[in-house]
Amino acid sequence: MSWLLENWFGSKESLEQVREDIHENLHREFYLGVSGIDNPQQSANRVDSKELFLVLNGPWDDQLDEAEHELLQYAHDEMPPVVRNEVGIIPFFTQVTNDGYLVLTYVRNATDRSILLQKLPLSLVTEDGEEVARKTFDLITSGPVMEMSSRPMEFMFRWDEFDRIPEKEVPLKLTYIKPKKNEVEENQNFNLGLSTDESKQYLQQAAEKAPIVEGEVDLQVLDIKPGEDNGLKVIVAFRNGLGKRLEFTEVPIIVHDKDGDTVARVHFTLENMKVEANSHRVWAFDIPFSSIKKEEVNLAELTAFIPKAQQRKKEKAQVTPEVEDNKGLLQ
Repeated sequence: MSWLLENWFGSKESLEQVREDIHENLHREFYLGVSGIDNPQQSANRVDSKELFLVLNGPWDDQLDEAEHELLQYAHDEMPPVVRNEVGIIPFFTQVTNDGYLVLTYVRNATDRSILLQKLPLSLVTEDGEEVARKTFDLITSGPVMEMSSRPMEFMFRWDEFDRIPEKEVPLKLTYIKPKKNEVEENQNFNLGLSTDESKQYLQQAAEKAPIVEGEVDLQVLDIKPGEDNGLKVIVAFRNGLGKRLEFTEVPIIVHDKDGDTVARVHFTLENMKVEANSHRVWAFDIPFSSIKKEEVNLAELTAFIPKAQQRKKEKAQVTPEVEDNKGLLQ
């Protein structure tokens, strides 16, 4: 039996029926805001879906036959244009299963850099706007979505994760839970990569080792720790010595071993990373195992550094990479 019919399109009798019904199941695309545009969905600067190349590298890829590959390529090519310089997620099919509510999507990266989605908070809402389920998906093990590419990705909301299970006939819409600016500002010293105690510890360390200097903006690596799934976690202190709040949007990190060889080179893209005037902020950056270029690295022999930060127009600060082929990460 077709793997796609058995696992993704169980309500359809054939791949041809799936092909015919693609447009009926298509949902509205939502964007993650990496371009910095307030309302990217309103932008007219778009890229045709066929200009993106489709990447099939899920754990199910080697189980698909030629007809199934062709179906996913057809569905991808039928998607509407995506906003340029954005990362969009467009649901193209939903399925009620015994385990939960399955949403099939294409994650489309229309930027000129690869992007690694770390933690993606999503919710399911009814047509009336009622939220019935909310879940944060950990996508770091999926690896980066390459520049100008599209990847099929499934999101499963299990029934025990629902606040209220609606009737089977009630259509649900997948939405992105965008961080609230006031929440980010009020809790700017903490992030999902560190516990509260760790955040306090590193903030104290930053104050002692890298005191704020009036008029200077600086980023300093405080520590390198073991990360999830054999990756690395790099702790960085953001230091803002200016009399105004700054926003950092990009941070490239390079990790070397004792011989000076490059162990990892990763480009992180941030959203709502604000540092108040004359203050510190600490952040943990997860480097996935897939981005580590050397085998059997010794954590004690690693060093990490960040190219110099440059201030942006409109009171924003940007860390501009000095290296090529960096990878991106959304916190």
